[in-house]
Parts: sequence; structure tokens; C-alpha cells
Amino acid sequence: MFKGFEAHGTLNVEIVGRILRVEGTGPWNLESLKKSGQVAQPLVGQLTGSPWAVMVILHGESIYVPAAAEKLTSIVNEEKSLGRVATALLVNDCFAPNFAKQHLGEIYDNAGEHYAFFDDIELAEIWLNEKISSAGQQS
Repeated sequence: MFKGFEAHGTLNVEIVGRILRVEGTGPWNLESLKKSGQVAQPLVGQLTGSPWAVMVILHGESIYVPAAAEKLTSIVNEEKSLGRVATALLVNDCFAPNFAKQHLGEIYDNAGEHYAFFDDIELAEIWLNEKISSAGQQS
């Protein structure tokens, strides 16, 4: 009897200030995205109500299978209605950083997300905090 697919890839999630920090090793399938979504949901709940942002640090094969890519687009869209204002992506530890930028760029473009790629965590954090601060001033 078919029981579905095993989750592939890891994603760890934590809050640092007003930033949801996601770190993981791919590739990822829909099952791993659903699993990490269950872990992230209470954290997103803590951030909801004021502007917040996401820092994504990826390792290994930075690939989302098509169903997972669609789900991620949907998650980002939903989270934007909960105060998510921007995403910083760090893919320099991926096997193919240029592919990762193209692949992830398509996902975040489809979600209409404001995002940028960085090589340095501190610079990414500064950029995200600026986006959070300017969004807070607009509301």
C-alpha cells in the first residue's frame, strides 16, 4: 500500500528579532515543506501584527520540486497578508549558487515578494531590518 513520499531536505526555523530565520539543506519536496510549515506556523503567529521579514540560508542542492515550489509561492503570498515584507536569501553554500538564484528568483517573483540575494548574513540582516523599519513607518 502506497503511503506517500518521505520528506526530503531539512529546514530549521527560529525567530531572531522581527526576522524569521530559515536554514536548510535541499533538495526539498512537498512533504518536507509541509513538515517545516507546521513548525514555522506558531513562529509566524508570534510575528503577525507588525512588519516582519524572512532570512533564508540554504545549503546543498537548492531545488524545490514543482509541487513544493508552488506550495512555497502560496505560503509566501499568505504570509505577506500577515505582515511579511521581504526575504533575504543566502545561497553561496549551495552546489550551484547561480542555478539556486534563478530557481528561487522564479518562486519569489511568482509570489510578488520583495527579495534580494546576499553572501553575508550581517548585510542581509541590515537590509531586512531596513525593510521592516520602513514598512512600520508606512503603516
